[in-house]
Formats: sequence, structure tokens, C-alpha cells
Amino acid sequence: MKMCSPLGRPKRKRVITSAQRQAANIRERKRMFNLNEAFDLLRKKVPTFAYEKRLSRIETLRLAIVYISFMTELLNGPGKEN
Repeated sequence: MKMCSPLGRPKRKRVITSAQRQAANIRERKRMFNLNEAFDLLRKKVPTFAYEKRLSRIETLRLAIVYISFMTELLNGPGKEN
């Protein structure tokens, strides 16, 4: 049974050249570098104890959410709603 496209035609296998694959790998490395750099910046902004291990991405995001919520409450003052 052949796979068909929504138009009923058989799907053609996409041929990727080594140059295209190499370019995609470079783009992916750059994307991951930028993502890691952004997480490093966020880790520096979120308060942690000096002796703690380096936070994982999910730990960093969760801590940032808690920190933002805390700072929002602090700015709104006691008894105020958003």
C-alpha cells in the first residue's frame, strides 16, 4: 500500500543532498546555541543559592514562573488583585 498525498497522488520520497543536510545541521547548531545562551541569561536573572547545581531547562522555566508571580504580587501589594 502506497502512501498518498491529500490529492490522491503517491508521495515522492524527498531527496536531500549532502549540502542541504550540512546547511540544516549548521542552522540547527546555531538555533541550539542561541537557545542555550538564552537559558544561561535567564539562569543569571532567577535567584538561586550559590551552592545549587546548574538548573535544567525545565527547572529554570518553573523557577522563573514562580519568581515572576512573586514579584507581581510584591508590586501589587497585599490584598490587591491583578
